[in-house]
Amino acid sequence: MKNKFLALSFLILLSSFASAQILRPAKFSQRLSKTENIKPGDVIEIIFEAKISKSWHLYSNDFDPNLGPLLIEFDFEKNKSYKLMSVKPKAINAKKHYDKIWEGEVSYFENTAKLRQKIKVVKLPLIIEGTIDFQTCSTTSGQCVMGDHEFLIKVK
Repeated sequence: MKNKFLALSFLILLSSFASAQILRPAKFSQRLSKTENIKPGDVIEIIFEAKISKSWHLYSNDFDPNLGPLLIEFDFEKNKSYKLMSVKPKAINAKKHYDKIWEGEVSYFENTAKLRQKIKVVKLPLIIEGTIDFQTCSTTSGQCVMGDHEFLIKVK
């Protein structure tokens, strides 16, 4: 009985260490460019921002997807309250450089990231929800981590 208790205690301790090792080098948030007096017909922007851990970078969404790194992908749930005005959000001030490993020009963010998606408000209440999938990589170890973020914006 004592051995079973020790084994169970060890497994619980081990699982708590394993969950503490989950890396989240980029954390997203979102907001609207206009928050008051929104009405049908308005064209506004959803502003997505990410805080990126030191010595990590987040790949953008404005380079050749066939190179290798995974681009930020946005999946907007369909809703009759808005219409997307572009296929994908526009990356703001992403850095670009030729990457020898991927043999092509990539764009990425360091420290912070900002992307903007224009929408047209069709009707109220405005409900915008979806998921962001992304890849971050360490500039020191080379380790890459996949991440995702679910978002929901409601305006009555």
